[in-house]
Amino acid sequence: MYDHKQVEKEILEFWKKNKIYQKNKEKNKGKKPFYFLQGPPYTSGRIHIGQAWNNSMKDAILRFKRMRNFDVWDRAGYDMHGIPTSSKVQKKLGLNSKEDIEKYGVDKFIQECMNFSKEHAKHMSEDLFDLGVWLDYEDAYMPISEDWINSTWFLIKKAEEKNRLYEGEKTMSWCAECETALAKHECDYKVLIDKSIFVKFKVRNQDKHLIIWTTTPWTIAFNLAVMANPDLDYAEVQVGKETWIMARDLVESVMERLDKDYVILDEFKGSKLEGMQYEHPWENEIKDYTQLKLKHPKAHTVVLSKEYVNLDAGTGLVHCAPGCGPEDYEVGYENNIPPYNNIDEKGIFPNGMGHFSGLKAKTDDKKFLEKLEEDGVLVGSMDVEHDYAHHERCSTPVIFKTTKQWFFKVEDLKEKMMEFNRKAHWVPDSINNSYSEWLKELRDNSITRQRYWGIPIPIWKCKSCENKKVIGSKEELIRESGEEPKDLHRPWIDDIKIKCSCGDQMERLPDILDVWIDAGVGPWACLYYPKRTDLFEKYFPPDFILEGRDQVRGWFNLLMVANVLAFDEAPFKNIYSHGMINDIDGVKMSKSLGNVISPKEVIEKSGADSFRFYMFQTNAGQDVNFAWDELKNKFKVLTIFWNIHEYLLNYSASLGIDPTKIPENIGLEEKYILSKLNKTIKNSTEFYEFYNIDKVPKELEKLIISLSREYIQSTREKINENPQLVLSTIYNVLIETTKMLSTVSPFISEKIYQNLKLPFGLEQESVSLEDWPEYNSKFIDENLEKQLSIVQDITQSGLAAREKAKKGVRWPLKALTIISSNKEVSETLDLFKDLLKSKLNVKEISLKEEFKFESVNVVPNKSAIGRDFKKDAPLIYEKLSQEHLKEFYEKREVKIDEFLLTREHFFIEEIMPEGLTFSEFKNGKVLLNIEPDESLEQEGFAREIIRRIQDLRKDKGLKKKDLINLSVSSKYSIEDFKDYIKDKVGASLIEFKDMNYEVKDEFEIKGNKFKISFVKL
Repeated sequence: MYDHKQVEKEILEFWKKNKIYQKNKEKNKGKKPFYFLQGPPYTSGRIHIGQAWNNSMKDAILRFKRMRNFDVWDRAGYDMHGIPTSSKVQKKLGLNSKEDIEKYGVDKFIQECMNFSKEHAKHMSEDLFDLGVWLDYEDAYMPISEDWINSTWFLIKKAEEKNRLYEGEKTMSWCAECETALAKHECDYKVLIDKSIFVKFKVRNQDKHLIIWTTTPWTIAFNLAVMANPDLDYAEVQVGKETWIMARDLVESVMERLDKDYVILDEFKGSKLEGMQYEHPWENEIKDYTQLKLKHPKAHTVVLSKEYVNLDAGTGLVHCAPGCGPEDYEVGYENNIPPYNNIDEKGIFPNGMGHFSGLKAKTDDKKFLEKLEEDGVLVGSMDVEHDYAHHERCSTPVIFKTTKQWFFKVEDLKEKMMEFNRKAHWVPDSINNSYSEWLKELRDNSITRQRYWGIPIPIWKCKSCENKKVIGSKEELIRESGEEPKDLHRPWIDDIKIKCSCGDQMERLPDILDVWIDAGVGPWACLYYPKRTDLFEKYFPPDFILEGRDQVRGWFNLLMVANVLAFDEAPFKNIYSHGMINDIDGVKMSKSLGNVISPKEVIEKSGADSFRFYMFQTNAGQDVNFAWDELKNKFKVLTIFWNIHEYLLNYSASLGIDPTKIPENIGLEEKYILSKLNKTIKNSTEFYEFYNIDKVPKELEKLIISLSREYIQSTREKINENPQLVLSTIYNVLIETTKMLSTVSPFISEKIYQNLKLPFGLEQESVSLEDWPEYNSKFIDENLEKQLSIVQDITQSGLAAREKAKKGVRWPLKALTIISSNKEVSETLDLFKDLLKSKLNVKEISLKEEFKFESVNVVPNKSAIGRDFKKDAPLIYEKLSQEHLKEFYEKREVKIDEFLLTREHFFIEEIMPEGLTFSEFKNGKVLLNIEPDESLEQEGFAREIIRRIQDLRKDKGLKKKDLINLSVSSKYSIEDFKDYIKDKVGASLIEFKDMNYEVKDEFEIKGNKFKISFVKL
């Protein structure tokens, strides 16, 4: 019996004790290199089910490559810096802000973050190994190490040398919770319900109003312009006693939403509005406006923009706050309007902002709304559901802030990046398309963050002369400063000063690097470059990476940016991307919803092997709704595989046969299953070579099912006649399948291999040390497979007919007739008639091109018509006549008026002649003759008795060669089958009277009582 818990526990211990992974690495040392780059999971806790899926798929490719004798670089790795860790450590220590961290001590805080990261990395390595994921955990890369930081500083230095590192003031997405700037790739869009508002700005010196619309009320405080599209038509609209200005084509929809009566007074092009000045409702409240307008004449005027003004929503006049959005910033920059925004790092409005001092951006939107209404400029508001950016790490809605940051200049490298990407092999293409679209819209990457826990940016700057120096390594820092830092993290790195040429000292800028940079340098940092060049020259760039489709804007993006900047080269050759995992209802798993499934729970219920076998079959790039029933189905398939190996071991032992010796002369059944085996090897090899990982388990599952249901079941009799042939065939298919399955479900594969090792003299210590199977094209017979597929269809249909007639397969029947005009069915029957007779236990099989039923009842299915045609159904039903029913039966469709009725609209009962029953398969009907026959009835009893005797022999441990004396007593006579029974059960003598031998049993078959007993000779 397959006990997944015991198997997986035992195999984990076997791998550890015998250092199988290490021996696998050693076996291929110095051979053709294969570089796998681990996309680092974040050390925020135990692995979740998505990471279990992700890393198990990586493991499949690595096991395949090792079995193909590649020298695989498979260093494990973890993401450690950044907000997820710092937030958890802050929570643990009760620290709510940067000020709290500084009071606690930055050095102690950083040490806590290090300890947290290392401890969780250890736990995650254990979790992954429990899933059968083999990586180099002993040398797992950690971005907190000096080597990794050096590799990252190398990138910053390279960017500086190539004039692609610059400091700039830009409007950035900002997380007030984490008090740091955010890059585009760090934002995750979620649906929010916000207030959308219509606000009127009075035109200066005119009795007219510009009507603008926004969903971010707090940004009105930083409004410095209104955008209009020069090519759109605008209108002056009389609303009550006021004149409003907005886009002509939006007037009707806006007025309907505001429930206002209106009259259009005038129409004109948007270009006419350029330069129009307006009064900001809070210009007396916010004192900064006076100086801003003196220095920037276009402040509080209408400016033109074709790119950012359209008719999709709003009023056609767009509120522009250059300090509160990247698009607004661009328009402001073009018109010499500054990115005014003076909120602090927590999103708080400072003193000097009048009514708004002390309010918090976004959080206090309601108070801004109240002020607008109080000032009489709010003309309407309503709830709107829209996508809004959130910080992906802490899920806080982002705000915008004008800030100075350091950037990589990459926008002009987009074409080069896309060209590199075109040379990469993606699975699936749809994710490649998404990535290509992302590259097209690529912006200069901001690389700095205003936090403590991260890789410090290696830029030292002089306060006196603004001179700066970018440091590329720890060694360079020591040369420049004459000091060796205790650690390259904050706060210790900040103690290191560099003498400036002006005589003053340079100090390091306080920022740290965006945590995505840590992962982006992976292709060379994982190889210890630039410290070591030998590994870099051997392996770089990575041959393969695998991550979820959410990494299009994350890791995939930073890999390309970093590698093009550092080496002007692509960061990957082959990429596989999977989707997301949801619950059974398609809802994203979340702790708050209580629908999270842990890998531990899955392993406990069905095992890591079943989980891997199930999840791998999810189509590349597609989401999966986790279903326990589907997991159980895969467990059943593995149980079938387990049972096959037990079947082989038991039969080989009981018959004393060595199945490793394969006979030369094989039958059709053997040719069929060997064809399936070799085609599976061929297909699986090609799928793995082209990284179609999701297709491999399906191939293996089909082969396992074919071996069990098609070959083994069809050779139940043959195994008694030619056990060497049957068992050798099973062994051959089983051992090669075990090797292939070891990449998907390694535990059961290893256990089966170990169970076969001693009895059959397997040479390798582990299945993973075997070479990947090679297929032999001479064994692949597509035509034979197709024919035996038809045999299987006919068999299933015949068994269904037997079930309908309640005739068990052990009871022989007179005849079966196949109704089909298909040429392939005819050709198949010529070759496999005897096999079908055996499978279906019938005496004769014939083929007819057509068959007329004795009578047919066709009854309209009113409910189906009602579902399809609703109110017209009764009328259609009334029009149906016998002629219509006849026409339907002949054509399988009938037209009534304009409605076409097909198979679902009718119940068909085809009445068979007495003594026949039927079933259908895709190439025709199967008719089964079930007329009673005394001789066949006796044979059926004989077969049942044979089965009981064989079970008793097995229970008593008798082998095939062991002979018995047998007695069978009953009022029902089966003496005509005396010789048949003797031959099947190994009886030297059979008497049809009670001899009361040592081994005995009593039972009833179809109301007839039987007593059997035997003695071993």
